Amino acid sequence: MTYIKNLAIISLIFGAISGVLALIPIFGILILLILIFCSSFLIIVFMKKFALLPNPNEQTGMLWGGISGFVTFIGFSIIFLPCSFVLSLIFKQSYYTGIAMILKSGFSIMIMLVLFLAILCAMMNAFAGLASIYFFNSQSAVLPPKNTNFNLNVKKRK
Repeated sequence: MTYIKNLAIISLIFGAISGVLALIPIFGILILLILIFCSSFLIIVFMKKFALLPNPNEQTGMLWGGISGFVTFIGFSIIFLPCSFVLSLIFKQSYYTGIAMILKSGFSIMIMLVLFLAILCAMMNAFAGLASIYFFNSQSAVLPPKNTNFNLNVKKRK
């Protein structure tokens, strides 16, 4: 259970950082595509590198990917939407005007849109979580164990 809590916290932080970086118009679309398609891959690789996740099977990888994708997009929306609304008030006819129209049209429509996109991110990132676990399992099957002395003794033939 602590793995899921750590995964949710790291995903929320990753989403918030992505929300801040997406305020730069050049990076906005690229970061949104990364969030939709492969944010859980990045988060699971990060957590496996620092040994925050155990060795899972494919089903838990899909679960972790879905949770990570959903929470990441919610964290992204919490930071990006209010900041882009403020920027749309400052810069008229800019990148943020469409987001301001969505926010002005109604709170319930905005919540529905955010939840729909978060569920879409969860589905796409479930596949990315599966791919990351498959990557780790196949990598550990190919590479020799780290604690053994692997020497390739090649001598010249006479």
